[in-house]
Amino acid sequence: MMPNINEPSDALFVTRGRVRRWLVLTVISLGLWIVFAKFFVPAVIQSAYRGESWSFLNGMIRGQATHSVSEYLRDWDTVTIPALLVVLGFWLIVLVLSSPAFCRRIVGTATPGALGAIRMWTCLILLIGVFIEDLPSIALLPPELRQSLGLTKYLYTLIGFEGVVTSEAALRAFQWLTELILFLGLIGWRTRLVMPLGALCTFVIIGILVDYSFFWHQNLVPLYVITVLSCTPCGDGWSIDRLRKISQGRTVPDADRAAAVYGWSRYACWVTIALPYVANGLGKLRDGGVYWWNATNMRTNLYLDTLNPREFDWAWSLHLAQFPDTFFSLLGVVALCTETLFGMVLFSRTARRILPVAAIMMHIGILLLQRILFFDLILLQLVFFDFTPVRKAIGGRLAIKRGRLQVLYDGLCPLCRRTVRLLTALDLFTRLEFRDFRHLDLDNFNRDLGLNLARRDLEEEMYVVFRGKAYRGFDGYRRIGLAVPTFWPLAPWTFVPGISFLGASVYGRVARNRRNVLWCDSHCPVRPSEERSSTQVDATGVAARSFGYAVGVCGLIAVAVLCWFFRIEYYPLTSWHLYSGSDTSGKVEYKKVFARFESGESVPARLEESIGALAHDARYTSALDMCIEQRKPEDDELCKKFLTAMAAAYNQKARPGRKVTAYELQVWTWDFRSNPGDPHYGKLTKRFTFEIEDAALSRARLSE
Repeated sequence: MMPNINEPSDALFVTRGRVRRWLVLTVISLGLWIVFAKFFVPAVIQSAYRGESWSFLNGMIRGQATHSVSEYLRDWDTVTIPALLVVLGFWLIVLVLSSPAFCRRIVGTATPGALGAIRMWTCLILLIGVFIEDLPSIALLPPELRQSLGLTKYLYTLIGFEGVVTSEAALRAFQWLTELILFLGLIGWRTRLVMPLGALCTFVIIGILVDYSFFWHQNLVPLYVITVLSCTPCGDGWSIDRLRKISQGRTVPDADRAAAVYGWSRYACWVTIALPYVANGLGKLRDGGVYWWNATNMRTNLYLDTLNPREFDWAWSLHLAQFPDTFFSLLGVVALCTETLFGMVLFSRTARRILPVAAIMMHIGILLLQRILFFDLILLQLVFFDFTPVRKAIGGRLAIKRGRLQVLYDGLCPLCRRTVRLLTALDLFTRLEFRDFRHLDLDNFNRDLGLNLARRDLEEEMYVVFRGKAYRGFDGYRRIGLAVPTFWPLAPWTFVPGISFLGASVYGRVARNRRNVLWCDSHCPVRPSEERSSTQVDATGVAARSFGYAVGVCGLIAVAVLCWFFRIEYYPLTSWHLYSGSDTSGKVEYKKVFARFESGESVPARLEESIGALAHDARYTSALDMCIEQRKPEDDELCKKFLTAMAAAYNQKARPGRKVTAYELQVWTWDFRSNPGDPHYGKLTKRFTFEIEDAALSRARLSE
């Protein structure tokens, strides 16, 4: 719940403070832009026109022979006013988003655990994505194949980075390091440091793979989300950081108390996920028109991805070729509506129940019909659901069916109280019920449960009572390990012969000296609920934080809008114009790849089995296009190097007699409108062959 503003004067004070802050920032921003646009930029343009500015600015103006400097200044003037309106629009949106009504009704509040769960889930998705990559195999590719597609090009200016990218051992070590960092982010260890490092390392890995293939979009949204999480208190819930603070007796936010700071952090993650869908849907309307969903265009997209080589070998789309056009149009309408309307998840609880499920179904359809796996986007949809009721329902069901474990501890023991706090934080399904035996009517307790516990025994050891039986010391902890899911990986080891004796000895030593292990005065906290959470601030503080988060969210929206409007494709920035064009020709042009073995047999090649870094999403497509089209003189030589590297990587793993001696690339064209039942799916139009035996002297030929 948001902190209540009980007095009208308080509400008025908060509103005035927010508006005052907004006016100051708006005036400063507009003033800076006017000074920048009217004084600084014209001077820079004039200097660059004369060739007297920085070299990269001088290179931007090359039309001195045909254009006067006044023309360049007039062109800049046409940008000034629209940009001024954009700045003003930005601050107007900030004013709306930071309003108490928007914060209360739309953003809402969240618990530390809700944000911590998003952190864990995002790190897990990226960890899986990095783990399945074969980054070291990048070193097997010719460096000339690399193209600068984004910010990673600046990394190559760093001393030693070029050597890292060309070394299998260095790339393998960097991949292991990234996996370790993401795992630490998953468990929440030093999140303030680990989360930015995880974002940086993931950015580098994806960037290297993109530069050697093409700008693909898998794992891009989770990269955005982990970057946003790096700016939030995502380590306050479900983390080692939280447990460490509890073990040190430090204050932590109440696990069950929702706060605005976590609500805004969660909302920023929702915005980061939703914007790419909206941009993709609007891109289709922008490039393909309102009839982008027409059957011919849909068939073209599905057939192309099915016929071109990919890691998955099914061809469901081709089996649907005889289906009526209405079916394909319906697929297009559903996809377009799901993407375009996905932004509703930011404003409607109902939309957050429906659209993420629709997106999951859409991505499953893309996998089945286009053979493209967006596993990251499928899993990310779970971020929009609150599983707290499910967790509580499971806990209630277990309590009814199996009962809770009553943990009797010494309330005067600081170490015992701190242990209780730790166990409470780890008790996912609320299986444990903690009771201070010093405030317990022991006679009634024994009589009700048929036990014979003595106060002297309870002073010496902790007891766990479950189903009418009392377990003391190490046996009690072993029973807790079986009940609490967090301890399940360790619980079986407590039953290994000899462990019971060792555990009882260690526990006995700690129990006897527990008064000396931890010193604590009368103010030592007993339960998290008795602490004052760091997020429990006054109304003014909440308003200030909300305003700052509103500015951050508007910044995310502004970046997405600029990328979409200007069609920016500069890794990691993208406009998300995926499959946005409309092709109604009724023809598809696709490729086939064949490999000839030492035996002379020629079979369809599985390039995915050569260099693992290019195995997913047909990342070798750009290289195949280069071999076929050869638009530049150097393409022929680079094509030879690429195919030689692919063959060498495959032959290292091939069985005797199954080594590749030649590749043949074919281009086929299918007019599916004129000949929908063609069993060959078109005819051969181009062929490119390359002999592997003597790569230095071999000749590639391109025949029509």
